[in-house]
Amino acid sequence: MNDSQGTGPDASGPRSAAGKIPTRGPEGPPGPEPSAAGRGAPETLRVGSPQDILAFVPHCLGFGPQESLVLLGLRGSRLGATLRLDLPDASYAAEDGGSGDFGLVCAYTARISSLLAGDDETDGVLMVMYTDLPWQEGTPPPYSGVVELLTEDLAENGIRLRDGWLVGQGIWRDYFCGDSGCCPWPGNPLGDVMESRLNAELVYRGSAYASSLQDTVGGAGRFRNDDLDAAVDSVSQRMLGLWTRPGKFGPVLEAWDRRIRSMPQPNSPGSPVRGSSGTLRADRQAEDDALLLASLAVKPVRDTVLVLAALGMETALEGSGLWLGGEAGPVSGRSAQAGVLFRAVLIGNSRLSPDWDRLDRAYGAFSELALMAGGEQAAALLTLLGWIEWARGRSSRAELYLSGALGEEPGYRLAVLLRELLRRGELPKWSQSPETAWRGAPVL
Repeated sequence: MNDSQGTGPDASGPRSAAGKIPTRGPEGPPGPEPSAAGRGAPETLRVGSPQDILAFVPHCLGFGPQESLVLLGLRGSRLGATLRLDLPDASYAAEDGGSGDFGLVCAYTARISSLLAGDDETDGVLMVMYTDLPWQEGTPPPYSGVVELLTEDLAENGIRLRDGWLVGQGIWRDYFCGDSGCCPWPGNPLGDVMESRLNAELVYRGSAYASSLQDTVGGAGRFRNDDLDAAVDSVSQRMLGLWTRPGKFGPVLEAWDRRIRSMPQPNSPGSPVRGSSGTLRADRQAEDDALLLASLAVKPVRDTVLVLAALGMETALEGSGLWLGGEAGPVSGRSAQAGVLFRAVLIGNSRLSPDWDRLDRAYGAFSELALMAGGEQAAALLTLLGWIEWARGRSSRAELYLSGALGEEPGYRLAVLLRELLRRGELPKWSQSPETAWRGAPVL
């Protein structure tokens, strides 16, 4: 599994001049470049030490990595894409590549190089390896053979591995320094990272992250109750065969649109949604929840809700007509064009960037509803959340959501299809360009 996150901050390696990481004020996460979004110039945070880099990584990802390789792409002194991948299993950790399949190691490093080379401006990389494998004094670091091969692959793409660190067993140390004079053994306590100036600044600005990847995904059905289940069944019976009919389909989408637009912009889209600890919005009506949950059992509605979240009401409603065969209304030439975009967005075959503000709000709406859902409705919501994480370029989170969906409803078709895309390493076209990729909220 891997997570790639397009970002636009400035940073520098610890041995060069202090870099800068743009952030925004407390109103919300970074968005597109000011020229695209019409916003003012972002604030900046400066990076001046290895501790600052190590503090930045979990805030950027939204969780503390474990047995992971994290690579921060650099465009000169500017930080580009952040990529997190699971480390190969321990059989590959030896200096010579270990006892594992050499072909798989080659494919692993080639994939990393290909992803980072997708940004033409990336010319350097900073590496952070998170592992609890032991590193004995006087011996090569864990996965040194893999890193050597990765360094060669990156160089062939014009990218230099500028520096790297290892984090594990409560310490951090320079990955490439074996001199005990400047890099005392066994390393530096992780408390140094927590006490870094940048970490203090990020926490002050409201940034937080989960202790592990698994903790970023809340359990579905936490607030499920019999009354709501009965209400969902009642709506399903009343609307049987009517969901996509004229006069019904539009109002259902409007209900979804209201829910999405009513969500506050989260401090960090990768963090649990506010209220997920048990406090639900006081103004929520059970019948609204029942309508939205019941509609998820209808696949055309479910798929249209995704496009609605990504591109807005107009495109979703017009584009859905092509896939419904005119059932929800007449199909015009404009609808046919919207229908092509509708499908392209669903499968990630579009370079058009989603409306990231809407999609972040939809993440919150889907997360809240998942707390009250079970069975097919929970599978649908977890799949929608998995799709959003895939759209963001964060495959590890997507995999967890999709696994949860299949746990609720084994064989759930959309989850199976998306999981296949993940296993093939496919990401949406928009995630492969710094101009259109999700920027996340690493510092708010």
